[in-house]
Amino acid sequence: MKVRSLWYAGVRKTEIREIELPAPGPRDVLVRIEACGVCTWDLFIFSGGFQGQKKFPFYFGHEGIGRVESVGSGVTRLRSGDRVALRETPDIGSVGGGHMAEYAIQDESVLVPLPNDDVPAEQWMIEPLACCVNAVNLVRIQPGMRVALVGSGFMGSILLQLLALSPVAEVAAFDMRKESLEYARSLKSRGPVTVFDLNDKSAVSASMDGTFDLVFEAAAVEPALRLANRLVRKGGTLAIFSWHHHDILFDFGDWHSRGITVLNTSPAANPHFADCFSQSVPLISTGRIDLAPLITHVAPPEEAQPLYEKGLAKTDGYIKGVIRWK
Repeated sequence: MKVRSLWYAGVRKTEIREIELPAPGPRDVLVRIEACGVCTWDLFIFSGGFQGQKKFPFYFGHEGIGRVESVGSGVTRLRSGDRVALRETPDIGSVGGGHMAEYAIQDESVLVPLPNDDVPAEQWMIEPLACCVNAVNLVRIQPGMRVALVGSGFMGSILLQLLALSPVAEVAAFDMRKESLEYARSLKSRGPVTVFDLNDKSAVSASMDGTFDLVFEAAAVEPALRLANRLVRKGGTLAIFSWHHHDILFDFGDWHSRGITVLNTSPAANPHFADCFSQSVPLISTGRIDLAPLITHVAPPEEAQPLYEKGLAKTDGYIKGVIRWK
């Protein structure tokens, strides 16, 4: 079966190529992709930063939402027409495994059933929400905590929604981008959210240092990680949510003397990460988590190149991009 797919062909270069999908096995499901989110990881690949792990050209995509086209003879819980969220394939670049294509093939066991409603597929970005649910699960939030969030881009804004639903005493959000700050301010009606604009040099006073029980770092830049470290109280928790792609030097003696718990909230840190997908579905279906305001750029695969460029440069109000296949 020949299908179109979106390839990373070189540094800051995408191409649409035709691939031949293998025949599905008895436990496999052929999924017609409706939409696939553009993750920060995708932008990192697009920039050439992933070349040490995977050489161009290849296709990938791991935030796919689609409809079941057909099922293998051994499939029992899914049928044609069902809406599903796909899971990331461990073999990056495998034909049939990437979600940046018209169709993908996955084992029935890893697909996440979704409500068969008319909500646009791009508002069902379950994978990034599952990553945020995972982080909240790992930090074990206690009632009355003072929590800080450094970095409220797309993922940080999801974290902010989850924190606004939790029984904390305060959530302080720190960012620099206009779009992120405006969205964070819009959540004040949902919970105890306060917003700090880091463009204002006086936004973070020395009186804030060491006052938060829990601090999430979600900006993926070193200054943000150092600010997050400053804000954690003695005996508090620093939750590193971002994927940093370079070495950073830290004073482990400081962490030791202050008794700081440092958590890596990567999905790889949770052997039960798959549970976070099922936990995420009702959050969206009930409207408790709303991704619609954060999906700022949606384009067909033919217009992927400018979308990726905007995502990398964070121009034109970009927060989150999605490639819509159907």
